[in-house]
Amino acid sequence: MSNMPRHRQRPDRSAPSTIPTPTVAIPQSKATKAVVRRRFPAAVAMAAALLVAAAAMTAAFASATAAQDGDQPVDTGIGSVVTRVDASTDQVEISVLRNDLSIAASELTVVESDQPVEDPSVTTARALARSTEVVYVLDVDNRTMADGALKAMADAILASVDELSADVRVGLVTGGEWADLKTRLTTDRSRLEADLRALTAGRGAALHDAVGLAARSFSDAPKVLRSVVVLSSGSDTASEQSILAVESELVQAGAQLVWVPRGVTDDGLSRLVERSGGAAVPLVSMDDVGATIGQATTIASDRLLVSYPAAFEVGDRPEVVLDLAGESLRFSYPAGLDTVTRLQLQPGPTNVVTDLGFFGRPAVLYASVVLAFVAIATGLWALGSMFAGGETSLDKVLARYSDRDETLDEEEVQEMLIQTALVRRAIDMTETFAESRGFLTRIEDLLERANLPVRAGEAVFFLGALVLVGSGLLFAVTGSLLVGAVVGVILAIGGFFTVQFIAGRRLKRFEAQLPDALQLLAGTLRAGYSLPQGIDAVSNEISDPMGYELRRAMTEAQLGRELEDALAGIAERLDSEDFAWAVMAIGIQREVGGNLSEVLMTVSETMIQRERLHREVSALTAEGRVSAGILSMLPPGLGLVMWVMNPDYLSVLFSRTIGWILLGAAVVAGLVGLAWMKKVVTIDV
Repeated sequence: MSNMPRHRQRPDRSAPSTIPTPTVAIPQSKATKAVVRRRFPAAVAMAAALLVAAAAMTAAFASATAAQDGDQPVDTGIGSVVTRVDASTDQVEISVLRNDLSIAASELTVVESDQPVEDPSVTTARALARSTEVVYVLDVDNRTMADGALKAMADAILASVDELSADVRVGLVTGGEWADLKTRLTTDRSRLEADLRALTAGRGAALHDAVGLAARSFSDAPKVLRSVVVLSSGSDTASEQSILAVESELVQAGAQLVWVPRGVTDDGLSRLVERSGGAAVPLVSMDDVGATIGQATTIASDRLLVSYPAAFEVGDRPEVVLDLAGESLRFSYPAGLDTVTRLQLQPGPTNVVTDLGFFGRPAVLYASVVLAFVAIATGLWALGSMFAGGETSLDKVLARYSDRDETLDEEEVQEMLIQTALVRRAIDMTETFAESRGFLTRIEDLLERANLPVRAGEAVFFLGALVLVGSGLLFAVTGSLLVGAVVGVILAIGGFFTVQFIAGRRLKRFEAQLPDALQLLAGTLRAGYSLPQGIDAVSNEISDPMGYELRRAMTEAQLGRELEDALAGIAERLDSEDFAWAVMAIGIQREVGGNLSEVLMTVSETMIQRERLHREVSALTAEGRVSAGILSMLPPGLGLVMWVMNPDYLSVLFSRTIGWILLGAAVVAGLVGLAWMKKVVTIDV
C-alpha cells in the first residue's frame, strides 16, 4: 500500500467516491455503509420488539387498571352521591345528595371497616334548618334560547324558588358572551325576579366561566350547603377558563353541580358533575321544564344527613358501606376531619375484575406480561447486536483493504445492502428532509463521535418513529392530546441528549487515555521505531476508544492518506482539542526537526498537570455545586410533595391569574438564582 498513487488519498469527508482494490472494485461509501446495513436487521428487530413490548404492556395496563377500577362506577344521573363527611366532632355526619330524601331509619344500614354501626340516625338538612346557598347558571345563547325557552326557564326558576324556605339564599349568573353575575346571593325573591325578567338572549355561551363565577360568589361561612344549578340548551362556546380551574373553584367552595341539559352534551359540565359529586337531571321536553327545574332545585337545596358516633381516631381512614333502601354506596374518609372534596372520599381499590371480554381474562393479563418480557429481551438482544462489534465492525471492513488478501464478491455486497423497500424509501425521505433542513451533517458528526453504527437518515427515521409511537400510545391511554405532545417532545429531546451523552462519555475516555498513549508512543520512538510503526504498536496495546481511533488512522494511512491528516481526522471526529495539540506538535517537529519523544513527553506531562489542577478545583467547588443542585431542586420537589399530599392547597395557583403570575415569577427567579450559583462555582482551568 505504500506505493499507492497519491490521487487515491481519501480525506475524512471530501474523499473520492470510490477506492479501487486489487480484488473487487467496490465503492468505498458502500463498503463503509455496509457495516451499518448489516446491522440494520438488528435495528428493525429492536424497533419491532419495542413496539410489541409497548403494545403488550399497554394491554396489561388496561386489564390491570380495569381490574382495580371495576368497583368504582362514575356517579352521574339522579342516583345517590356522598358529598361530604364531617368527622371533626364526636359524631360522624355523612351528607348524601339524593332525589328521594324520605328514607326511614329501618331502611338504613352502615358498615364501617367491616363493623356494623348500631342505630345510625337519618334526617335532612332542611329539617335541621341548615344554611343553604343556591346559584343558578342560565344559558342565554340566542342560538338555543330564541324560541321562548329563556322566558320559560326563568318562570320555572321563580316557581321553584318560591317553594324554598325563606332563609335560603339564591343567586343568578348568566353564561352568554361572557360570564355575568346578575344577582348576588340574597333572600330577596323580588330582586331575583327583576333580574330574571330583564334577561335577553345574546351571542355566545360561556357556561364553564359562569360556573367558576358562581363558585366564587358563595359566602365563606362554615358548614353551609352550597349548590350550583346549570340550565343549558347548548354546549360551551365562549369560556376562557380551563375546566380544571373551574373544577378547582367548585372543590374549594365545597359546592355540588346540578346540571339540567336540554338535549345536548358537554364533556366539561359532565366532568364537573362527576368531580363535585353532583347530579344530571335531563330536560326531555319544554313541556316538562317546570317539573324538571323544580326537581333540580329540590336536589340542590337539601341533603340527606346520616350520623352516628365516631369510632376512629385522627389518622385512620375507615372504609364505609352505606345502604339506603337497597342502594349501596361505598366510600372512605379521613377520621377527625371535615371532608368536602369528592375525590378524597373515593374508596380504596378492590380486586373485583370487570367483564372486559377477552381482554379482561386473567390468562390474557399474564400472557401480556410474558409477551412484554420476551419482547424486551428481544429488544435488548437486538441492541447488543448493533453495538457488539464482531465481524461487522468498521475496522474489519477496512481490513479488506490492508495487506491481507481478502476478497469481497458482488453477491455478498448485494446481500449486505438488501433492505425492505418500504423502510428504505421512508429512510431516504427522512434523510432528504433532514439534509434540506441543514441538520443532517450535524447528526452525522454526532453519531460518528458517539461511534454508533447507524446512518444519520436511519437515526432520524427511528427517532421520529419512536416519537410518533410513544406520543400515540400516551394519547390512546390518557386521551389527552397535550400529554401525547409533551411525551413526544420529551422523547425527541431525550434521544438527542442520549446520543450526545454517549459521545461526551466517549470523548472523556479518549482524553483520559491520551497522556498514557503519548508516553507509550514516546517510549516506542526511543526504542528505535519510526512514527508509523510506533502508532501501530500503540494502537494494538491500548484499549478503545484510543486504540480504535489509532487503528482507523493507520488503516487510512495504508489506503494512501497522509499520516498527519489521518491523525488530524481523529481530532476532528471527536472534537478533541488536546489531541489536536498533540497532532500539531508532531507536525511541527516533523517540519523543523528535533527529538519527537521529548516533545511527546512534554505534552503528556502538561496534560497530566492540567488534569490534576482541574480535579483539585473540582474538589474545592464540590460543596458549592452540590448546594446549588439542592437549592435548585428544593422548590419544585417541595411543591410536588405538597401537590401529592394536598392537591387543593396548591390548586389555587393554577386556577387564578395571580397564581400563574406568581408561578412564572418563581420560575424566573429560580433560573436566575441557578445561573448565578453556577457562575460562582464555575472556574476555568
